[in-house]
Amino acid sequence: MSSDNDNSVRIHDHYYPLTSDHATAGSIQNIAKDISETSSTAREIIRTILGTGAIEELARTILETTIAIRDTAKEFNEIARDLKEKGTIKNTVNVVLDTTNTTRNTIEIAKSEIKKNKKKIANTKRKIGKA
Repeated sequence: MSSDNDNSVRIHDHYYPLTSDHATAGSIQNIAKDISETSSTAREIIRTILGTGAIEELARTILETTIAIRDTAKEFNEIARDLKEKGTIKNTVNVVLDTTNTTRNTIEIAKSEIKKNKKKIANTKRKIGKA
C-alpha cells in the first residue's frame, strides 16, 4: 500500500483483521519500526536544512521583500498625497471630462453635417465608384 519512496506511517498498511496475537505483535513492531525510520529521516532533513542555512536565508528574503513592499507602498502614498495636494488629479479629471465633452460635441456636429449633406455624399460615392 505504501510506496518505496513514501516514509509516512500508515497503520492500515500493517493491520490484519482476525489474526493471531503473534501477527498483531508483529504488525505493531512493523509500525514502531516505520515510526522510528520516519522520525530518523525527519531529523536528518531538519539537520540538513539547518546546516545549509536555508531557513535563515528564506527568513532574510521574506524580510527584505516585506521591507521593499512597505517602502513601495509608502512611495505610492506620498505620490498620491502630492498629486492630491497639488490638484493634479482633479485637473486631469477636468481635462478628461472637457475632452470627452468636446469629442461628443464634435461627433454631434459631424452627424448633423452628414444628415444635411446626405445627397451630396451619395453623389460623391457614385462618382468615386465610377472612377
